[in-house]
Amino acid sequence: MYNFILRIIYLLINIYCLFFKKYRQWLRKQKKIIQNTSKNSKKVIWIHCASMGEYESIKPLLIKLKNTRFKTNITFFSPSGYNNFKDFHLVEKINYLPIDIKNNMDLFIKKINPMIVIISQNDIWPNMITILKKNNIPIYGVGLKLNQTKISNWFIKQYYNKYLNMFSHIFCLDDLTYKFLNKNKISKSSIINNIRFNQVLNELEITYQDDHLTTFLKNKTTMIYASIEKEDYPIIADHINTKSNMNHIIVPHEIDVNTIENLKKIIRKKHILYSNLKNGLFDRNIIIIDVFGLLKKLYKFSKIAYVGGGFKNGVHNTLEPAAYGNTILFGPNYKNFPETFFFIEKKVAFSVKNKKDFENTFNKIIADKKLKKDILKINLNYLNAGKQDLENILGHIKNDLKKN
Repeated sequence: MYNFILRIIYLLINIYCLFFKKYRQWLRKQKKIIQNTSKNSKKVIWIHCASMGEYESIKPLLIKLKNTRFKTNITFFSPSGYNNFKDFHLVEKINYLPIDIKNNMDLFIKKINPMIVIISQNDIWPNMITILKKNNIPIYGVGLKLNQTKISNWFIKQYYNKYLNMFSHIFCLDDLTYKFLNKNKISKSSIINNIRFNQVLNELEITYQDDHLTTFLKNKTTMIYASIEKEDYPIIADHINTKSNMNHIIVPHEIDVNTIENLKKIIRKKHILYSNLKNGLFDRNIIIIDVFGLLKKLYKFSKIAYVGGGFKNGVHNTLEPAAYGNTILFGPNYKNFPETFFFIEKKVAFSVKNKKDFENTFNKIIADKKLKKDILKINLNYLNAGKQDLENILGHIKNDLKKN
């Protein structure tokens, strides 16, 4: 039944991609994955991430695995991961993960020839897991976090029970997930801290200099609007257009031509795209970032960060602005992220309900005069306390690596 439904979905995806250019390239790559993937003659460590966010959450582990004698292959399901992956020095090969049609997945796994598989967070595909288990290939889940609503659903619960039971070990991010696994007799599990904390702290050690941007910002107070979705536009648009005594850095969540054009429509004042910054035009205070991969480097320039997504499916990454001592604002949908509760409790972050609430909160932050270095100390203490000891995870994995 699953395979039949998947083929129907695949047919619908083909139709959907006729109307959306962004996904047409992904579909073309999907159709050629098997023929374009060369077979590994030696067994490899296979790491799978759904997208770039899942990759950032497991990158510190990948760096550690680079020190073993084994080569690593990485796969992504989404274009955001595949197209924007830059750490080629850490892996031997990068691929899209094929759609989970049984025959294709079987062929793909034979070509990858994995000795172990590490899945970041929750991207669990039934045929992939079943074939790996059938071939006695150890599967590790790192950073699994289940949603209470989903595990309360009988059908989803059966799905998790069946396929998570096939894992060699699951490293859970929270107590809810751990208790669910143990209650359902999936005993090979343990709780870990969020490896994303490690990665955020690692990034602080990388020096980033941008002379054009520094000249543009002119040492004025700077606010960054990070991972902005269209639902955030009504909250921030008037603020950006009226606050001319400060700088505004706008970073959309999706960076493509249509998103940039739609964003430009809500900005009534003179602005500049980051890609044009080298041409000068420093007589303005609004810059739109139209280059992927810069966001985490830009928080060093800002004092206040509005993080998007909180008026849609959920607020995006607040750890990165916190690491640079930004005071953070976001919408009301933040409750799936434990760090946001800490930041709110310590008054280094604030949730806003609407445009008026956003303006009032901003004015209070400016009036408070709290130094960035004081906020930075609170946030760094929290991040350092929440780091994960990677040797704990590597200890499990190395037991299987020794067999090869």
